[in-house]
Parts: sequence; structure tokens; C-alpha cells
Amino acid sequence: MTEFIIDNGVVIDDIDDVVKGIARLSGMESPDPLTIKRFVTNEKSTKFYIDDKCSCKMQPDRDTVYLWLDSGYTDFHGDPIMISLLNNKSGGYTGHYCGTMKSLANNIVSFFPHNSRNIRNNVGRLKDKYENKISGREHSHIFDEQKYLVASSNEESGSSVMAELIKGLNLDLDEFEHEVEVTPEPEVIEDDTMKAPEFNPFEEDVTIQILVEQLEKMKEYQDTLLGIIEEFNTVDKVKMKEFEAENAEYKRALVEIRAHVAESCAAKEKTDTNSMGGHALLGQRGKILVLGECSLDEKTMNGIAKTYGFERKDFVYETDYDKVMSMAGRLSYGGRYSAIILGACPHKVNQLGDYSSFISKCKNDENLPNAYDARTLSGELKVTKESYRRALEAIIRDFSL
Repeated sequence: MTEFIIDNGVVIDDIDDVVKGIARLSGMESPDPLTIKRFVTNEKSTKFYIDDKCSCKMQPDRDTVYLWLDSGYTDFHGDPIMISLLNNKSGGYTGHYCGTMKSLANNIVSFFPHNSRNIRNNVGRLKDKYENKISGREHSHIFDEQKYLVASSNEESGSSVMAELIKGLNLDLDEFEHEVEVTPEPEVIEDDTMKAPEFNPFEEDVTIQILVEQLEKMKEYQDTLLGIIEEFNTVDKVKMKEFEAENAEYKRALVEIRAHVAESCAAKEKTDTNSMGGHALLGQRGKILVLGECSLDEKTMNGIAKTYGFERKDFVYETDYDKVMSMAGRLSYGGRYSAIILGACPHKVNQLGDYSSFISKCKNDENLPNAYDARTLSGELKVTKESYRRALEAIIRDFSL
């Protein structure tokens, strides 16, 4: 997993997963992480602090559980794609789960089921609040990454653009300043040797003519600059709006096409995965050990495994938290197992040897089979329906190689 810092204390711990998730939900090409960071840090109202009831605040408080970042992208239905980070209790937020507000709210329900009614009511209010907050943005969302980057860069460098235009006029501003500089009247000095020299009529005429010419140059420069500013503020913006309007339908059509392709690929991948037959792939390799505390019962896990072609006899479940404490010694020789699915395990157990933790032993002991973390989308090591499915899919992929 690759960490990516959005802001001070705000870290996406698996940016690759986020980029793939946004591409899948939006039907667009994978965005550049720097574009996501630019949108979150530059646009208004992109950070939403969420509690366990899905109530939203624009600033964190002691009840904040999640930080939802507006990625700038929308799904096929135009709903904003948010990145959910978990409060790490150290003043920062870390995570990589992304989805619409509805899917994120459903995820909160799975962790706080007793708040389900409040969560479903509050997510509706949050959507209304969101629409009101983003009305003041320069760019409500990113519909085309390249155009967004060009437009936002032009806005930031507007003053620099003007400076370059002024520079291109080849006007010597120092010369203007020198010629029109007003100096205080000299004090009247009685000493004749200190009096300022007087101009004769010819010299006075020449000096006045030079000043007039410089003032004319300054006026021409001012007129030219005002014309450039006027064009910049009117013609270019109008053309940009016209261009965006002409391409709106094209963008919508492109999103629909990509959505169709993404759905077709996902359906094919699921069909291919299910047709592999987990039991057949397992062969004589040995059983799969499900190790650690689970939020599911064995019947539910067997039902999920069956959809991947496994049979009940393909698994051994060691889910009692206290019994796991004595598993390190029994696992020293893992020949009877083909894979290990890890749930929540004690950090310190008996007979660890040189390993710092039980998880470290499972992943690094050469005598043991490959270990697969059953992590939720928020990064927690926990056997849920989704994390169990992902672990089984990873095992099938590895066994198919």
C-alpha cells in the first residue's frame, strides 16, 4: 500500500486503491493523485467531519469518527465520490475507502447498527448541506481532469500572466518613474553658489516636450493593458463557457459508455471467479485456516465460501480469541493448511520465538502457508462479509497461477 499525504494529519494509506475505486465508480480513467489533492486543498467545502450518527460538521470535534474528503469526481448518477478516513485518535485521519455518501453511510450502519435510523435520516440532510456548501465553488466537480488542471492553474497564475503581458510590452517603467519624479522644492539658500541652475527657454521647451512624450507613452501603455484585461475577463471566459456547453453531452455519453464497459467487465470477472471452483483449485493442498475473532458465524462464512465453489470440509475455523493465544506453537508446522485468513488476533501470544507479533509470525514464518488479511475498507483487521469475500478472491487468484 502506498501512502499519500493530502494535508497535515490527513493521509490516504492506499492511494492506488482509491484511484482505482474512483475510476470504477466514475467510469473515467484513473485520476492523478495530485489532482485529487489539488481539488481537496484548493476548493471550498471539501472536508466533512462525520460522527457515528452520520451527523456532519465542517470542523472536527470530540465526536468525530470519520473525515470524508470530496474527491472532486462523481459516479454515473452524478453523486459525489467521497474518500472516507478514520480518526486515528492522534489528531489525524487515515484510510482509503471511497464511495458515495449513501454507500459510506451504509458502512457506518455496519459498525454502529444501533444508530441506523439516525444515520439514514442524517445522510439525507448531509446531501442537502453538501449542495448548499459547494454552490460557492469555482469548480463544483472534475468532469475532465486536463481541463480542470488548466482552468485552475490559470486562475492561480492570473497575476503572473498579467505580469508576463506587461513585460511583453517592452516598456521601461524605471524610465517613467525617473522622468516624472516629483522632488520637493529646494530651500531658499542665500549662498549664490548653492542655487539650482536655471534653464534657458530652449532647454525648457525640450524638457517639456520630453515629459509630454513620456506621458503619451504611459497613456498608450495603460490603454493597451486595460484592453488585455477586458479581453481576459470577457472573451476568454465566454469562449470557455461555450466550449464546456458544447462538450457536456459528449462527456455524459462517454461516462455512460464507460459505465457499461465497467459493469460488463465486473460481471465477467465475477462469473470467471465463480466458475473457477475453489474446492477444485484447493485439491490436495490442505485446508484453509480462518484464524482470529470474527463478526460472522461459521454458517454465514460457509455460505459465502460456497458461492466461490468451496465446500465446508475445505475450512478449519479457530475463531475463539482465547484459544488463538495458544496457536503459535501448533502452527509451527503448517503442512496441513494451504492458506490462512487472518481476523483480529492478539498481539502477543505464547511461543512467538523471534517474531514481534502473531501476525508477523503468520506472514513471515517460512514453514507456514500464505496469510491473507481480512481487512475492512476502512483498514480494520476484521472478518466481515466483504473482507471475507476479498480474502477468498485473493486465494483463488493465487491458486490459479
